[in-house]
Amino acid sequence: MKRISRICLFALCILMGARFFMVPSAHATQTEAGVVHIIPVEGTIDNGNWMFIQRAYNEAIAANARALIFEVNTYGGFVDPAISIKDLILHSPVPTYTFVNTRALSAGALIALAGEHLIMASGATMGAAEAQILGERADEKTMSMWVAQLSGTAEIRGRDGEVAAAMADIYTVIEGVSTEGELLTLTPLEAVDLGMADYIFDSYFELMNHFDLGNLFEVHSRTTQEYIIGFLSNPFVSALLLIIGIAGLAIEIFTAGSFGVFGVAGVLGFVLFFIGNFMAGNLGAGAILLFGAGIMLIAVEIFVTPGFGVVGIGGILAVLASVIMAAPTPSQGMSMLAISLVVSIIIIIITLKNRKTRKIWDKLALSHTEKGYTSDEGKFYEFDGKEGKAITILRPAGTAEIDGRRVDVVTSGEFIQAGSDVKVILVEGARVVVAAKNPSRE
Repeated sequence: MKRISRICLFALCILMGARFFMVPSAHATQTEAGVVHIIPVEGTIDNGNWMFIQRAYNEAIAANARALIFEVNTYGGFVDPAISIKDLILHSPVPTYTFVNTRALSAGALIALAGEHLIMASGATMGAAEAQILGERADEKTMSMWVAQLSGTAEIRGRDGEVAAAMADIYTVIEGVSTEGELLTLTPLEAVDLGMADYIFDSYFELMNHFDLGNLFEVHSRTTQEYIIGFLSNPFVSALLLIIGIAGLAIEIFTAGSFGVFGVAGVLGFVLFFIGNFMAGNLGAGAILLFGAGIMLIAVEIFVTPGFGVVGIGGILAVLASVIMAAPTPSQGMSMLAISLVVSIIIIIITLKNRKTRKIWDKLALSHTEKGYTSDEGKFYEFDGKEGKAITILRPAGTAEIDGRRVDVVTSGEFIQAGSDVKVILVEGARVVVAAKNPSRE
């Protein structure tokens, strides 16, 4: 119990202290007024990228920037951070220029359309902006919202909203421009001809000269913290961390008696999940405390209470609720949680049924020997065929007393209540398999 308490306390300290040692500096850039600030929009459009752009934008505004140039080079990313970046550009109090130096695809197209002036470099492309989920076209509700975002943003800047819609919707047909079944992707010349781009320049130096912005500029860059935040808060990474967390803790519940590698992995999986989403601004201290309380309740269930009841169920519900609170939206949290639960259950079932995998678990489990207690030391063949009594509930693992000795045992899958008579039916090295001597009949 002391060991799990220390682990839980350590996890909570990491979560509560994350905002202090991972938050990027928010100080204003010390540059003279009138400088043009260049903010790269590159790589995956995720929460880390959004936090960087927001920070750079705030620093530029605080430094009385003359203008903002958003240099776009991205294959796209996630819808929510893309919309947040678009809104920030639209509401800028200083002139904004979006410069597509290579590509503005998918979510990048929305960001490019948000600038007061849209400039493309020779050879650049813009479009192919269909909203997708796991590589497939998103549902109609999501598609309708996303197409409206693109067309509405284009119209605000005096551009053709229908052309913007054709970038995202294969069913938007414009004679001589787009055909049904294909997403629209524009070259610089096509974009200028259609009024979607203003000029073709090959560098932001040409852009600055053309608009008479002077020759003073500052280029912002992402910090290591922002890259870490983007990685940990990525929905796919978050789902993977949830699978590790759920599967790890479930294994500890089903193999009660010692806290092993899988339990530690489970706690750390949840810790990293919450760190990423906390630093991305998706949750507050309430969800972290709820998660901590849930872990403590599960620990009490494993090490203190005899059997799995209200305490353990309450702990599991608290952890699941905290996961939903940590997601950007409740619906996304429930979807991510549902997928993680299904995958975790499949992993647990397959692993419990696989003898080789169980042996790997046994090797990874933390073991020790105390006075009057024999752990997995490997010489248990003397117990083969003998009878004893379950000291703890076997679900399917636990502790039994055989020949006056406390022994770690496991059943073939069935649960046996504490105090029940058991018989050893198989010994494999350090693995002692028991069955109920007088199984109950219904």
